[in-house]
Amino acid sequence: MLILAVLMVSGVSGASAAADDGTIRSWNAEEKWQYIQFGQYMYEKDGTMAPVDWRVLYVEDGKALIITEHVIDLCQPYPMDSEADYNYYKEVKHKGRLKPVMKYYEDTAIPEWFDTVMWPVLIGDDPIGAAFVDEGLGRLFCMTKEEWSRKEYGFPKKSDSARNPARVAYVTPYVKAKKMYEWSKPMVTWEEGITGSCYWTSTMRPGNRQMQIVGINGHLSWGGVIRPNVGVRPAAKLDLSMVEIVSGSGTDTDPYVIRYAGE
Repeated sequence: MLILAVLMVSGVSGASAAADDGTIRSWNAEEKWQYIQFGQYMYEKDGTMAPVDWRVLYVEDGKALIITEHVIDLCQPYPMDSEADYNYYKEVKHKGRLKPVMKYYEDTAIPEWFDTVMWPVLIGDDPIGAAFVDEGLGRLFCMTKEEWSRKEYGFPKKSDSARNPARVAYVTPYVKAKKMYEWSKPMVTWEEGITGSCYWTSTMRPGNRQMQIVGINGHLSWGGVIRPNVGVRPAAKLDLSMVEIVSGSGTDTDPYVIRYAGE
């Protein structure tokens, strides 16, 4: 018999709680992250769908900041119409055709792509979509460089170039095999016990048409906005008063399976 556990929220952000006590909490140094599961997205190489695992970073005022545990797709911040345009842009070293200059994350193609391409697949008509909180960056968004460096989220602050395993993400078989265009290269991955990959943050490099990326070993670097082989690891804010736990214990191998509970 399936037992439904009504979701409880830790009263103090970062407070320690047992992984299986029915409480969704922030990261803490003793127990690390909790994990939840909802939505579905392409996972297998052939596009077969699978449930999506999310990592809980921080809980405050009844809202949880979450990120997908895997890099689940590719997105090009400034789409190129053709290989010729892409090569031209590379040859002239970021001059000429890229107009307007992209100063802000909102100027890139990512927010609209999240909303019009990813959202209908990931959430679609699932009622849990009502629990997403849009604070101006969209229901799905990329986190900033600063957020990827916050100790309270479980990310040790190191120099940008330093290896940071807490930020390393697995790629799904779907992403690893995907090429955005026939002429583009697949995603670069790193094989050393894990399969890491690079993914976009929302931090822009002023005047240089580049965005901050998390590299294959968790370091921070920069990538040109025309790159077609950098992944996305979407983040979201979830109103915990609107969801409930169905099963699981909140671990990475047995995440809390959650569903919409109504308002």
